Amino acid sequence: MKRTFLLMAVLAMGAFSLQAQEQEGTGVIKSNPFGWFAGQFQFGYEHFLSEKLSVQVMPGVIFSNTTVTQGDSLFVLESFDATRLGFIVVPEVRYYLGDVAPDGLYIAPFGRLRTVKTTVDQDDASTRTRTSIGGGFVLGYQYQLANGLTGEVFLGPQFKSSTTEYTGNFESYEDLNLDDTDDTGIRFGLTIGLGW
Repeated sequence: MKRTFLLMAVLAMGAFSLQAQEQEGTGVIKSNPFGWFAGQFQFGYEHFLSEKLSVQVMPGVIFSNTTVTQGDSLFVLESFDATRLGFIVVPEVRYYLGDVAPDGLYIAPFGRLRTVKTTVDQDDASTRTRTSIGGGFVLGYQYQLANGLTGEVFLGPQFKSSTTEYTGNFESYEDLNLDDTDDTGIRFGLTIGLGW
């Protein structure tokens, strides 16, 4: 216990004794390009409250096409097109551990709300709506180039609670079995941005 307290005290003193740097700008607009490949288009803004503290919100739209299957009595599967449409919002509070925002190592608690509705294109009365709410924290590193471009990577644990609602005949289609769950996972990603 004493060692843990001593280590925390030394780390805190080290973080606060670093030479202060001048903060450049008031914020960064950014996007997560990994999400683009999965049909999740997020664009956000990080606003600096002080040299070490910032807030960020990353809203986004989820849109993609998928397929679901339905079997008949002879075990023959037939595929149907379906559309996924929804939104995601991830607010964060960031504390930069050494450097001045937006440069350097940071820790950030976050919340997360995501809802996606999947609709069978040929049977639009058959839908599944999946809503997940949760949060966690990430450890990340952000780097700002001289021209204002930024890049960052982050990784951390998350907890989420998910509910699923069905309408029409959606449950007769073979798709991912998505029951209501409470589970943990990993949140990771990469963003690119532009600061000013």
